[in-house]
Amino acid sequence: MIKTITFDLDDTLWPVWPAIGRAETAMYSWLNEHAPEISRRFSPDQLLELRNRFAAEKQELSFHISLLRMLTMREVAVQCGYDPVIGERAFEVMWRERNRVDLYDDVIPTLKQLRGMGVRLGALSNGNADLREVGLADWFDFALNAVSARQPKPASRMFQLAVEQSCCQPEEIIHVGDDVSSDVLGAKALGLIAIWLDRTGEGCAGEDGAAENADFVIHSLRQLPGLVETLNRSG
Repeated sequence: MIKTITFDLDDTLWPVWPAIGRAETAMYSWLNEHAPEISRRFSPDQLLELRNRFAAEKQELSFHISLLRMLTMREVAVQCGYDPVIGERAFEVMWRERNRVDLYDDVIPTLKQLRGMGVRLGALSNGNADLREVGLADWFDFALNAVSARQPKPASRMFQLAVEQSCCQPEEIIHVGDDVSSDVLGAKALGLIAIWLDRTGEGCAGEDGAAENADFVIHSLRQLPGLVETLNRSG
């Protein structure tokens, strides 16, 4: 009996790169107006390079994307003669825009249908989106990310916390995600039912053996309620 379904967020419930692109643009525009010395000395690509370098130096914070971004912008502000608070404000602009996502059109109907079936819903993400800011928090019973788990998927910690918070056995939980390594292999390692969401139907470069590794492959979340009903009838 399937009692809980957990979802990855980025590129599962919404396309992530358009949101990140808008967020980076919004932050740079804010810098142009409020901290022009930063935008004079650093191009967007240079800020990205600096952030990647900072992340490489702070491996102990590799799971905390937001903190790494904020600390980077604080350092940039200081380098350019500003109060580090300016860096924090720039990050806040970026973070707000990052949470302005465009949901795939199958998300709300599927969540609504699953709720109607009495299934508990959870979110498991390596990213830094906030379901409250996105506007989806009311659909979910719990939400975990790499910060709360202190490890990103595919490490077992986030999946183990999902098992505990759902009060289910692993075999009573489905995890759905677009990434074979983080979502499929991570979920299967702990005994969850792993569903690979391949929206294009074309597979994915670098995702060798995706169909073989996943318990099921779907191309739309609209397929999920029917699959749950089938599994519950056969279980």
